[in-house]
Amino acid sequence: MADNNQANDRYKKFRFSELEINELFWQTNIPGDNIPWRKTNETQALNIKAQTTHKFQSNTVVWQKI
Repeated sequence: MADNNQANDRYKKFRFSELEINELFWQTNIPGDNIPWRKTNETQALNIKAQTTHKFQSNTVVWQKI
């Protein structure tokens, strides 16, 4: 079983435009209340928890777990 140790989770910084469609990302690199997002097209992403779509600027800094 995978160990979910949020204190040891690592994130890498990207620009929204650098992500591929369908990739998961987070808006901060702080564990806890960090909501996962899925990029749906070149300008929008889906909030996984709320199931709502929001627009993002291409230069917005986002984070991915590594």
